[in-house]
Amino acid sequence: MKNILLQIGYTSFRRLEALAAFANGHGWSIAFEDTSSIPRGWSGDGVLIHLRAGRPRLVAFAEKLLAKGVPVVDLSICHPEVSMARVIGDHRGIGALAAEHFEERHFRNGAFFAKDWTNIERLRLEGFRERWRGETPLEFVWRRECDSRCYDDWKGLDSWLGAKLAAAPKPLALFAFNDNDAARALNVALSMGLSVPEEVSILGVDDESALVENQRVPISSVRHDLWRLGWESAALLERLMEGEAPPPEPILIRPTGVTTRRSTAVVAAPTEALRKALALIGEHLADSFGMAGISASLGVSRATLDRMFATGLGTTPSREFLRQRIARAKMLLAQTDKPIKAIAGECGFYDSAHLTNVFRRETGTTPNGYRKRAAH
Repeated sequence: MKNILLQIGYTSFRRLEALAAFANGHGWSIAFEDTSSIPRGWSGDGVLIHLRAGRPRLVAFAEKLLAKGVPVVDLSICHPEVSMARVIGDHRGIGALAAEHFEERHFRNGAFFAKDWTNIERLRLEGFRERWRGETPLEFVWRRECDSRCYDDWKGLDSWLGAKLAAAPKPLALFAFNDNDAARALNVALSMGLSVPEEVSILGVDDESALVENQRVPISSVRHDLWRLGWESAALLERLMEGEAPPPEPILIRPTGVTTRRSTAVVAAPTEALRKALALIGEHLADSFGMAGISASLGVSRATLDRMFATGLGTTPSREFLRQRIARAKMLLAQTDKPIKAIAGECGFYDSAHLTNVFRRETGTTPNGYRKRAAH
């Protein structure tokens, strides 16, 4: 029986569930401590710790353990200056995935919102900015624009964020640091009379369903693979306790995709005619409505339709049909148990083989591969 200290404070239920599952299968006896307290006189076999920003006593505790040769794994990257074993989310990858999600919806105006400012927020913003293809994203970071006395001023934060949202160009793609920040932004936007997702489209991180599904507008969220993060951190600690050397770099856990809900269920388009065309495509993915149907509904020629898409979105109608079909397939693969054949029919593919071939060409993986990755 190994005695393990979990000095991780608040953590996601999914990460904690994975830690518990690993402990149960590997003979661990675990103890919890809140991050605000340092256990004096503790002796045991290993420690999982979450080195949060602004916790110097916790950093000192970790350094003392390391100096004594106690195996320690950090579940964060807030203190990269402390050399130790780590298993962390791929925060740059999370930011890049958020940018891709909005790019698929043709947004040109983007912004990043976070209440706090640590190394993790910085990494997510960097990933978002590096992948963004539109105008340079705005940065709404409360911690960088207020002093310590006003940081917890909810009314002040709401007023500040409201002014930022009002002044930002529309339609705006807002990438929030996590689901809490996304919910905050949603309520501020709605209280100002801004429409979500038409004027402000909001994306969070962590996919905490209890939070994001119980809002006036359900919030889309990047699926941060917290279960695997918990399991891999426990597995690394087990290897360290068995004598393995710490890895030279943090082990990165990639996000598994985006769960799309109403808060981003829109495509940004500069004209009413294009918005109607995009809506028609979404309504007719599974039938033979096609370009002729769209042209007839809009009262324009096929050549005019092609020019509208080229000028307004930089793409073609047929490419947009394919983009929406793949996006619909991704959603059904990640959020339902429908068989591949049924998904192919709903998305306008001839059969499962046709879907598989096109899906692999467009995404680099098969529908089954995508579903397995999303399930972790």
